[in-house]
This record gives sequence, C-alpha cells and structure tokens, in this order.
Amino acid sequence: MKEDLSQSVPAMWSATPLGRALLALARALAVVGGLVLFAMITLSVVTVLGRWLFASPVQGDFELVQLGCAVCVACFLPYCQVQRGHVIVDFFTLKAGAGTKAMLDGIAALLLALSAAVIAWRLLLGLVAVRTANESSMILGVPIWWAYAPMVAAFALLAAVAAYTAWHDLLARKTG
Repeated sequence: MKEDLSQSVPAMWSATPLGRALLALARALAVVGGLVLFAMITLSVVTVLGRWLFASPVQGDFELVQLGCAVCVACFLPYCQVQRGHVIVDFFTLKAGAGTKAMLDGIAALLLALSAAVIAWRLLLGLVAVRTANESSMILGVPIWWAYAPMVAAFALLAAVAAYTAWHDLLARKTG
C-alpha cells in the first residue's frame, strides 16, 4: 500500500489571511511536537541502551519523558483539528444532508473551541502557580512550568483553530 504523505489541507485554510496564519502556526507547532517526540524517543533509547550495556540509565529520564509527552500531545492537537482528524461518530448522521452535517460539525467545533479556551486558561493559571511555588521535578529539578508554557500556547491555538473551523462550518451551512 502506498500512502501520500503530502497530506493536503482543506481549501478553507487558504481562503483568508487568518486561515493561512492559523494553518502556518498549527503546522509549526506540530513540527515542534514532532521534535519533542523525537527527543523523547532518543532519550528512551539512550537510557535503555545505557541500562543494558553499562548498567547506567539516564537519571530522571521518566521525568523528562513525562513532561515531553504532555507537550508533544498538546502540540499536535491544533493541526489535527486543521486536518479534521479528531474522532467523529457519524452513525446518526449518515443520511443527514450536507447542511445538517455542517451545522453539527460547526457546533462540535465551537464546543471544542470553548473547551480548549478553558483548558488554556486553566493551564495558564497552573503555570503561574507552579512557577510561583518554584515547583520542579524530583530527581533533576527541572522547573515544571517549562512544560506548561508550550501547552498554554497549544491549547490557545487549538481554541482559535476550532473557532475558525466552527465559523467556516456554520457559514457554509448558511450559504449552502
């Protein structure tokens, strides 16, 4: 099986300057997430090889992997919304018209935007709290807020991308 890895995005993202900007930011954040994931994979390989070959693992590796994976997942979410890659249960809408599907997709995207905005806000408050308390990881002493900062940005971008998607879907229903 041959897969096309170029993955074109829906045309709605190139229709406006805002769409193009959100797409560029979502892509950039996905690349950051990929780099963090690669770093976590490399760290895991190094620690496993260190244990196996030298009986000396990387100290605190699990702390770094835990923080890195949280950042990584958050960084992928906006681009996933751009690609409409989130799970959709369409059992009840299989026979619905295009306008109804667009309306329901728009409402779902709006709910996602609101949820992501609340999560970004709460992450921001968490960032301030852990930074004020100088909270750090147990073994390495890595400041925990370092992981919060990119997650705040990722969820804020997810909220913006989902709001743009909702606006597009609800407008498409109105004009379609």
